[in-house]
This record gives sequence, C-alpha cells and structure tokens, in this order.
Amino acid sequence: MRVGGQRIAAGRNAELCRQPAGLWLGRTEASVMGWSRWTSAPPPLGHARPVLEPLLRSRGCSPRWLGRSFATRSAPASSSSYARKSAVPSSSFASSARPVGSVSGGGAPFVSSHFSISEDEITHFFSRKSLVWKRSGEELVVQTCPTCPDHKYKMDNLFKLYISKRTGQFFCHRCGNKGSWFDFKRLYGEIPYTAPMSAPVPASGEVAHDHQHHQHAPAPGLQEEREKPLPDHDVVSKYPLALFNEYPQVLTFLTGNKTKVQRHLSEEVIRKYKVGATKYAFGGDSEQCVTFPWIDADAEGRNSIRRLKIRSIKNKANQRLTPAGGQWGFFGWHTVPADAKEIVITEGEFDAMAVYQATGLPAISLPNGAHSLPVELLPRLERFEKIYLWMDDDIPGQEGAAKFAQKLGIKRCLLVRTKQGDPEGPKDANDALRAGKDLNAILKKAGRTPHQQVISFQDIADEVYRNICSPDELAGVPSKMFPSLTKILKGHRKGELTVFTGPTGVGKTTLLSQLSLDFAMQGVRTLWGNFEIKNTYLAQKMLLQYAGKNLAELQDRAQWDEASRAFSDLPLYWMRFHGSTSVDQVLDAMDYAVYVHDVEHVVLDNLQFMLSGQAWGQEGVAAGNKFDIQDRALEEFRRFASTKNVHITLVIHPRKTEDDRPLNVASVFGSVKATQEADNVLILQYNKGEDWKWLEVAKNRFDGELGPIALQFNKRNKSYREMPTTGLLNKARKGASKGASNQPDDPQPATASSSTTSTTPTTKAG
Repeated sequence: MRVGGQRIAAGRNAELCRQPAGLWLGRTEASVMGWSRWTSAPPPLGHARPVLEPLLRSRGCSPRWLGRSFATRSAPASSSSYARKSAVPSSSFASSARPVGSVSGGGAPFVSSHFSISEDEITHFFSRKSLVWKRSGEELVVQTCPTCPDHKYKMDNLFKLYISKRTGQFFCHRCGNKGSWFDFKRLYGEIPYTAPMSAPVPASGEVAHDHQHHQHAPAPGLQEEREKPLPDHDVVSKYPLALFNEYPQVLTFLTGNKTKVQRHLSEEVIRKYKVGATKYAFGGDSEQCVTFPWIDADAEGRNSIRRLKIRSIKNKANQRLTPAGGQWGFFGWHTVPADAKEIVITEGEFDAMAVYQATGLPAISLPNGAHSLPVELLPRLERFEKIYLWMDDDIPGQEGAAKFAQKLGIKRCLLVRTKQGDPEGPKDANDALRAGKDLNAILKKAGRTPHQQVISFQDIADEVYRNICSPDELAGVPSKMFPSLTKILKGHRKGELTVFTGPTGVGKTTLLSQLSLDFAMQGVRTLWGNFEIKNTYLAQKMLLQYAGKNLAELQDRAQWDEASRAFSDLPLYWMRFHGSTSVDQVLDAMDYAVYVHDVEHVVLDNLQFMLSGQAWGQEGVAAGNKFDIQDRALEEFRRFASTKNVHITLVIHPRKTEDDRPLNVASVFGSVKATQEADNVLILQYNKGEDWKWLEVAKNRFDGELGPIALQFNKRNKSYREMPTTGLLNKARKGASKGASNQPDDPQPATASSSTTSTTPTTKAG
C-alpha cells in the first residue's frame, strides 16, 4: 500500500504506519488525526499539523519536514546526517524530568529523573508491542524509533533508540527525541494524548475519615487552564495568633503531655510550622480545630498560605481542605532550608513536627497521607539526595512508602519502621515522641527498599513478624454497606483479582458500583473501566447510591449542589474507553492511573465487551481463538494486580444455560483459567419470581470462607441492602452449593455483624 508516494506496511501484524511526513505513527496517533483506517491519500495538512507539530517540537525535535510542504514531502533522501555516535553518554537521560503538562501532546505527568522501573516491566512491554531490541550495558536498545525519518533498513540507521533499564527514560541518537517511560509508551499509542481517564473536579475540601483514607488528588491538567483559588489571607493569617490567644484547649491538645491524646509538641515548633486554631462546622455544631497551612512562595517569591487543612481536636474524622479545588502542597515546606540535601516525609502533620522537634532534620508531611503523592509535588523533591519516608508502621503505611519510593527513586529513599520489630511499639513518629523513644536512633535504622526481584528473609522479616502478630491488618478494607461480605471475605485487599459474574440483567454493574463506592468512601482510590455503558450514566447511578436519593429529589438545586460537592471529593476515576478496546491500551491506562493517581482498585466491566470482535483481525483475517484471547487478557490482568499491588475486579458473563439452576464456579465463561487466576469469585444470583437476590462467595483464596448473602434492591436510590432472613439464605445456598466442588455439605452458621440483623451461614473451603 502507498500513502502520499510512500510505501507502508499492511496486514494485521503491522504495528506502525509510514506517513508522508517521514513519521512512524502508532494506530492511536492515527485515530487521533482522523484516520480510522489506512487510506490511499494523506490527510489534509491542517488536520494533521495541530497534533504532530506540538508533539515533535515539545520533545526538542526540529525535523526538516515541518515546513510548508509538510503534507507531501518525503523523508530526506539520505538520513545519515541524523545518525549520531551510538555510545550512550550518561547525560542522555539526565534531563528528561519535566513538569506536568509540558511534554508531548499535553497531559503527560511529571516523572522524576530518579523514578525507577524494573527491567522486566520494560521488556514485557517490548514483547506486547513485538519490538525488536537488544541489551547494551545498562541500556536496552530498540531497533527502530517511531519518530525518526525513514530508516530505509540501513544498518547505520537502526538500533539508535536507547532506554535506561533502571528508569525507563529513552533517548534516540538519530532524531534526538527523548523522554520518560510514560512518554515512550505514548509514542506507541498506548497512552492517548489526552488523559485516558476522566475524573470529577473536586468541588469542596472534604477529607476522608482516618489515617488511611484521605482526599484524592485531582487529575493533572484539569485545572491548569484556570487559576486555582487561594484562601482569604486576611482571615487565615490570624489563625496562628488565635491559637495562643483564643484557643487554650487547642494549645493544650498540641503541647500537653498528660493524656493519651495530647501531642507533646513544643511551642517553638508549633510557631515555626505556623500552626493555628479556629472553629469550623462539619455539618453540625462548630468544633475547635487545628489548622495546618501549606505555605509556599508566590509569584513574587514571598511565602504565603496556599491552602489549609482543618482538623477537629474532638473527632479526627472531621477534616477539611480549604479552599476547595486549591493547590497541592506539603505541610512544613516553608521550614525546609534552600540548601538542604536530606528531608523526612511523614504521613501526618503531627509526625512531621515530632521528627523536626526530636532530630532537627527538615520534615514535611504529605497532603493525602499514605494513599497518594500528587505528581504536582514531585518537582519540589528533585534536588534532595536522600529522602526518609516515615509512614505509619502498619500495612497501609508501609505499602504507601514502597509505592512512593518507586516514584521518587528507590536509590535515594530510606524507609523508616517506627516499631523496630516490636508489635506493641509506637505506630508513627508522634506516637514515638509521646512514648519517649529516641527518634534519632529509629531514623538511623532506616533501610532501603529491597530489590524488586531479589530479596532475602532479612528484607521481609519485620513484615512477616507483623503479619503473625497482627493478622487483622492483612484482612484489608471492610465493606461497611455489606458487613456479611466482610465476615466471609474478611476485607478488600490489594494485589488480588476478583472475578464477578451473574446472569444478564441481574444487576452486576449496579452492585459493583455500590461496592466500589463503599470502598472509595473509605479512601480506596478507584478506577472504573465500563465498556458497556456511558460514564455519565454510571456516575449518575453512583451519585444516587451515594446520596441515598432518587432522581426527583436531586432535581432540587440545593440538594444537587450538596450531593455533587460531597461526591466529587471521592477518589473516583473513569476510563474513557467504550466497546471493544485492546488489552494493551487498557493496561497502559491502568498503569498511568496507578502512577498519576495512585489508584488501588480497578473495576473492569466487562471482559466480553472489552474483547468483542478481537477474534478477527484486519480484513476479516482470524486473529486467534476467542478463548485464547480471553486467557491472555486474564494473564495480563493477574500480572498487573500482583506487580502493581492493585485490586482488580473483573466482570465476566457466565456461559449460557438452559435452565434456572443457580450458577457456580464452572459457570464462568471461557476456560478454567478465569477462576484459577482469581483470588475471589463472586456470583450474583436470583430466584425466578422472587424479589430478592443473593451474592455467592464461591471462591476465597485468603482463608477459604464461602457462603451467600441475601440482598434486596431499592429502586428509589438504585442500591442493595442486606436481608436478615436466614431461611432465604439457607435455601439459596442449598441450590448454589450443588455446583461448588470445594464446599462441604454442612454449612456452619456464623454470627451476624453487630451493624446488621442478618445472619449469614458461611463455610470453610475444605
């Protein structure tokens, strides 16, 4: 096939297309410019240039063909002038760190020059894209660069694209293109030039309810085109003085050392960090609160308060960020000396002040706790040679520390464990200060993140011991809406794959939206990929479930404003994909979301819609058996859940049946790989002619507990609730257990959760 006088590859195995501008473009880039299929004529110049020219120029490329004859000019007759010395200098990757939104196509996140990635992840991507590559010292070298002029298969023009094994940064020694690992993936069309997910812009500053569950960071780029709001300086600047003159109870809470809740902080430290006090109403009566300012330099270089976190001294669950939709920052950033090379990052504000008070080291705290480190803040940390990550010494805190070390660079990060192997020891830095521990000694024992692929028992001994002493920490996040589900599964855990099935039209999406909402309300950062219905419809359903109201009630403007403001604070994101979508695109969107938004739970609804039509390639040529395609997708999702420590919930429709018997594990469509790879299998069942359904836990790898939960649907707010009828549950379980090979015949009744009147019979897998 020829396009604009240039021969291009054709056929289902062709990954890239040669275009008249001398560019090799991936399929996604072509679709962005309006080519749904390769055609016999080039697109108009005016349609292609807005995409291509900013892409190339933002990467520092100045190809000759970006001129007036762009639409028809071929690559230069001889491309040898583009070839450079093949040896890779260390500086090739030194300057690829960029601020958010400044790289190709817009919307790319800032990636630290210290960012680390495993070689296995890089080579796995090469395999997915069928790239030809080889090893060369500390770099991996790819045969062809997608933005180079036509290489004409001359050996002098091949293997010029170098990628760092450690960071994923790339540099082409032929065209000069360079960037981060995410930029590299974008070149191959797997990360769209607009964000591959959508998210509500936060409308208020609600902070979620405990140390694990904090407000999410808004998607990068959502508010770049408008100035973010700032607090009223005349008001907030009075809070520090008010603390000492008007709020003695708050001051005692901070400086006292007589009770368990008092913080043992000195007045000198409190003044240095500009901590203040005020009264704030959290939906009820006003409460006395501590204020934690995020102070940073303004456009003129003067320090000013950019945002505040307000926290009640009565109930720590009552927290709020103000102003709504404001800038992200670190508490204590203004205290860090300009020449500091080391810094301590803590999970909470009290911890940062405790570290500084006890050690004198610069200490700041994260805006979102252990759940996320907004990419907007990464550029500020580039200059530090050593970063101590002092998160809470529990599973969520240590998982967060390991995740942030990847973002910041594992070679310069040290992880602090406050308990020092003592299960009864203090959990965080402020607890250690109050317990009279030596924080300097704890800091000196900080260790580096173990190698991703090679560890010793010494590397994981503390974690193993903690798991033995505190098994409840392993259980995960409980379901507050469905306590009987928590009794069976014990909780929602990272790194697991859950397969969710049920008959068509039974309400799988509705129940899953409620379950994901349940976890998101507890701070679990969630990404939805619904390939069957529009995101607006799904968001509407979740909003009704969240507000507990019907459509008519939400038509009232006041109720809408209140519900939508609160809902927009939840850490929820949606992929933009719809219908048939390649597994590679979905995986790379998930990877992007995990890096940028620190996503912890991914819901994919459903596998059949996502893979529809992919058994046939171009021009009707078979691309593979549909079961093989599904097995490959399951293998990739299983791998992603394990390597990224993310929980994936995957909806798979059941096989077609000719009767109304309850479904079982063998009913899941496809090969046995689906249920073999899964950690959990959940089946939503219904009785014909009945107004209730039940959710069957048919597989539970964590501890083997199985059993049904009776549910009733509320049409008013599109929500399910548990039913307290034991007789119905026993009847349901008797029918469902006929097909479950790993369930014993005699169910053992379990005590219902105190928060519900239901009694769920559960069994232990034999």
